[in-house]
Amino acid sequence: MAFDDRIRAALDRALADVRAAVQAEVDEVRQVSERASADLRDSAARLADCVHAIDAAPTLGGVLTVVSGYARLEAGRAAVILVKDGAVSTYPFRDEVPAAEARLARDAATQRRAVIDIDGAAFPIAVGGDVVAVVCTAPPSSPQMRTGLDLLSRHTGCVLEAMTIRQITGLAPLTVAGDPRS
Repeated sequence: MAFDDRIRAALDRALADVRAAVQAEVDEVRQVSERASADLRDSAARLADCVHAIDAAPTLGGVLTVVSGYARLEAGRAAVILVKDGAVSTYPFRDEVPAAEARLARDAATQRRAVIDIDGAAFPIAVGGDVVAVVCTAPPSSPQMRTGLDLLSRHTGCVLEAMTIRQITGLAPLTVAGDPRS
């Protein structure tokens, strides 16, 4: 075999190796992207299901139970902390709140926004502009999780506010044509 042929063969082998390595990386990136997309779709579906469950909850306590369950599912650990005049207690048992969660809950209530640090995260639930509860979780593992928990706490506040107004005024809940709950 001539020298030029040997060089050409060596270059062809090297090029084939590079192509295989690049294809393997492309395949890995594609798989990671597909898994991330599937996870995001699943999370969005769970969030939508939770919003529907909150909307269907018949009581204030039912709403808080749904929120707590969703947050636990998403973040691994979660608790609803009730806030009143600077005092905090767990929902539903009104137990003492661990120090790290109490600090996060008070910070979120005072700042009226989500607070996230190494110990965890706290998402305020406001009714009439006042924070009445905080959803405390493990630190969100992604920006999407943080956004979902923040949106959920905001929606929860709106639902609790509407329930409170209906309760105070004696108004019946709105009915929607075709809704089996109506």
